[in-house]
Amino acid sequence: MEKELSVSAHLKDNQFIKRFIQHYQNGELITPTIPDVALKIRKAIEQDCEISDLVKIINMDSVISGKLIQVVNSPFYTLSNPISNCLNAINHLGRKTTRDMVIAFSMKNLIKSDRPNIRQLIQQCWMQSVKVSSLSYTLCKLVSKADPNEALLAGLLHNIGVLPILSFANNLPENSYQAVDIEYCMNEFQGQIGSIILDEWDFPTALRTVPLESSDWYANTADKIDLTDIVILAKYHYFLNAPSLNTLPFIDSLPAYQKLGDQTLTPEMSLQILHDAKQQVADAMRFFSF
Repeated sequence: MEKELSVSAHLKDNQFIKRFIQHYQNGELITPTIPDVALKIRKAIEQDCEISDLVKIINMDSVISGKLIQVVNSPFYTLSNPISNCLNAINHLGRKTTRDMVIAFSMKNLIKSDRPNIRQLIQQCWMQSVKVSSLSYTLCKLVSKADPNEALLAGLLHNIGVLPILSFANNLPENSYQAVDIEYCMNEFQGQIGSIILDEWDFPTALRTVPLESSDWYANTADKIDLTDIVILAKYHYFLNAPSLNTLPFIDSLPAYQKLGDQTLTPEMSLQILHDAKQQVADAMRFFSF
């Protein structure tokens, strides 16, 4: 890894933070690799392969193929007739959405831990990513400014940078740090690490930017609303509906909100978004848990 991590002045003397930075600088930080089935699908699509070849790759993983059929028959997609096989599912979703869904389905178990505290943090972060992804999808369909499926994937990936941090903590003696140290480290570095991971995975710039910029309520990455803006607004609605100590800024102060123009989110619309996303969150929790 070549990119230098930036750290806030008040955290430079935190021993856990210092140890993490040293671990990173030594090239010892373990970052997740893109799951094999997702990598094969992406390469096959880049080579403009036949749909039948995609079916063969996906059918090698019965869980993923089952999830793909399940999602295409869900309320996410309104079908008059149910789809019962992988070929028809891919034909309905298209290659790009199939690729994104396979990546999403492959992410759930990128790291595991036997320690209850780390396992709980992994679960909490995964729950947040699923809920933010569902809200991103709902918002995207409402404002019609981006691809809802890309927004769903962006929501799932927005906090992927927590995984190496939790993996790092998991490999340290339990009495060598406090819970708050992990929290400081995640808040400080998850965006930077997440962007590095997606760069290593060779994701498009629009997605690589999301982990880094969506950590800042006031991020302003483009003149027009983009994936980062969608995820920021989705995170806002997530925290709006979650018991949290976070103090949220006024929504109309966010650049992401201001780009909506005539499609301004009223309090009533925000409540409707939260209501509409409930079923999608419930569906997503089924799709993205194994």
